[in-house]
Amino acid sequence: MRKAISGQLSAVSYEELAARLRYPADPGMQEVYVQTFEFNPACTLEIGWHLFGENYERGEFLVRMRGELRRYGIEESTELPDHLTHLLPLVARMERAEAARLAGEALLPALEKMQVPEGNPYREILEGILRKLKADFPDAPRRPAELPIFQEAALD
Repeated sequence: MRKAISGQLSAVSYEELAARLRYPADPGMQEVYVQTFEFNPACTLEIGWHLFGENYERGEFLVRMRGELRRYGIEESTELPDHLTHLLPLVARMERAEAARLAGEALLPALEKMQVPEGNPYREILEGILRKLKADFPDAPRRPAELPIFQEAALD
């Protein structure tokens, strides 16, 4: 498991960051969670949605992620296999080259598109995850520009 780098959230493990993004037990935070991630499609934690929307390619991505979760012994919850709380522990268990590819082609592009309002307590966590991934995988292969993120493609 990778820990590492400077900065408050960047020194936290990917598993700990995933835990901070799970549905909270506190009723007050439950409302914030639902408003942030479930009622706001621009901030869903389902990474494949940010990449492909509801297109066929997302189904392929979900199948691939389910296979990777099984391969690395990560138990699925009630969330889909492309949920950020599944993919962060996956990154921690993968070999570096595989983790860099997942980070660069899926996690970074999706996280860069997420729009969390100022003052929202989840904004700092998501920004910290983004910084940590960039610091841990500075050489990550990035998603080709000719393959637009779903939200950009929807504007055409």
